[in-house]
Amino acid sequence: MGLPEGWTRYGADDEKILSSHRYRALGNAIALPCAEYIMAGIAEALTKGGANDGI
Repeated sequence: MGLPEGWTRYGADDEKILSSHRYRALGNAIALPCAEYIMAGIAEALTKGGANDGI
């Protein structure tokens, strides 16, 4: 997923989060490298101008 090992082990209140809750949350997440790739493509299209400019 691109997250450091154990990154989701504790919540904001420093209490340990149940593994089942962590797995559910991560199952609904997007992999960080994938999100970075998509956002880089969007940023490039916005800064260079996309193929649909002027439409």
